[in-house]
Amino acid sequence: MAKRRAVFAPEAAKQFKQLTAAERSRLKAAIKASLMEDDAAATSRNRFPLRRPSEYAACEFRVADLRVFYRVVENEVRITLIGRKKGNHLIIDGKRFSL
Repeated sequence: MAKRRAVFAPEAAKQFKQLTAAERSRLKAAIKASLMEDDAAATSRNRFPLRRPSEYAACEFRVADLRVFYRVVENEVRITLIGRKKGNHLIIDGKRFSL
């Protein structure tokens, strides 16, 4: 599988910068390993398509309590949102969010 390029949407870049340095480091390594170097379109335990269609993303990637929402377009992984899961709520930019 050819290596893909990760492209952050402006909102996702802002959300990434709001994470702690340790979370950014862990997330960056996980994105590189699972979305860029591995097949981002393939389903795995922590990487899967959303059950319901969403205008924001087609797939979800889990890293601990962080959630990365993305689309695969040709040789790019377009990261659209980054949030945090607290209980059964998704928190993005400090607010409860529904896909």
